[in-house]
Formats: sequence, C-alpha cells, structure tokens
Amino acid sequence: MDTGCLSSMNITGASQARSFAGQLPPQRCFASSHYTSFAVKKLVSRNKGRRSHRRHPALQVVCKDFPRPPLESTINYLEAGQLSSFFRNSERPSKPLQVVVAGAGLAGLSTAEYLADAGHKPILLEARDVLGGKVAAWKDEDGDWYETGLHIFFGAYPNIQNLFGELRIEDRLQWKEHSMIFAMPNKPGEFSRFDFPETLPAPINGIWAILRNNEMLTWPEKVKFAIGLLPAMVGGQPYVEAQDGLTVSEWMKKQV
Repeated sequence: MDTGCLSSMNITGASQARSFAGQLPPQRCFASSHYTSFAVKKLVSRNKGRRSHRRHPALQVVCKDFPRPPLESTINYLEAGQLSSFFRNSERPSKPLQVVVAGAGLAGLSTAEYLADAGHKPILLEARDVLGGKVAAWKDEDGDWYETGLHIFFGAYPNIQNLFGELRIEDRLQWKEHSMIFAMPNKPGEFSRFDFPETLPAPINGIWAILRNNEMLTWPEKVKFAIGLLPAMVGGQPYVEAQDGLTVSEWMKKQV
C-alpha cells in the first residue's frame, strides 16, 4: 500500500537513548522535505551584496497535509510489532550485559532501545553534541534549522513506524501528500517536483512520477533509470536482498 510521505522530524540533544523522544522540538513545516533552511540560507548568502537580474519565486508550502493512513492494520506493521515485542517479552537475563553502542543515529538509538527492552544496559556513545546521525537537526545562532540528511519517513517503513509508536512520538510526524521536490542545481531558486498519484499503486505511481517530470530528467535519462529500476520492480524483495554483497557504487556501475 502506498501511504504517501512525511515531512521532517527533528532529533536533537538528549543524554539518554530512552529519553530522546521527549527532547524533540515542536513540529514544523518546510516548503519541502527535500530542501532545507540550510540550502535556502546558502542561496541567500550567495546572492547577498549583488543585484539579481532574475526574480526568484517565493518559497511556499507546496506539499499538502495528508491524513495518517491506517498503518496498524497492515501485515508489515503487525510483523514489525511482533518482532519488537520479542525483546520486551523475553526472559530477563540473570546477568544483564553492558553493551557499548557506537553512534547515536537511528540505528544506534533503536539498538539501545531494544537492548534496554531485553533487560540489558546499553552504553550509547556519540562523538557529536547532537543525537540523530543522518537525521540530526539543530538551530544555528541565527535561529535557522540545519539538517544533515533527508528527513522523510514513508508509511512503507514498518519497523521505524512501529518504533515511533512504541516511543509514543508518532504524533511528531506530519503526513504529507506523496511528492518529492528537489532544488535544481543549475537553476537557483527553482524546484522540480515528482508527484506520485494516489490512484495508482506502487511502484506504478513512481514510474508515472518519473515520466511526468521533464525538468530534472531527459528522456534518455528516464530510459536508463527505468532499465536500472526494472529488475527491482520485477524481482521484488528477493532481488533487493540478493544485492547485499554489493556496494552502492558497484550496483550503480552494473546499471551503466
């Protein structure tokens, strides 16, 4: 089931893995979950001090709010819940282990959470003063938000959605219509949009979005994209798992 996309969620400074949920800043809404105030700030800084001969369009909220889909009734979500409940319901260890978890990104935070659920004592190490790893966010001295990665969570991510539910932070997510918006590197101030229609099932809606976009991709690029994507669409999850032995660069070279 295609369940649309989400706006960004911040994970900021907290001292313990089990308390990070309460440290989240209030919800916010960007014009797109694919470009940030950091990108906008760089654009403004680059143009500052010189007269622009071209008027850039004003940034607007372009992704409409989307009702939260009934994820709890999906098979993937139920399976994710059963898997995580194993840790809580397992027999308590007679000698809890002290386990060092290196890195407080989503993987490290969730690992520490489930280790604690299983009765062990995780020690979470993070070199930076901000939690979250690739989804970390913080404010600079001017009050602008900085993001280090893509802040988007799809409804088809059952494990992370289940974790958010267990931590009771699912209300911190702002559901948006399924559109992907990218800043165009060669056209400052302009953005290209991929719309995934609700009336088409995944991954057909993705093909439609790619074919309809003419700003970011040329037709030869669309054909190459389709050729690389076709095996995954036909093979499904078994194909994806069969690529585990490849690095990203190795897989991409196979598509050339």
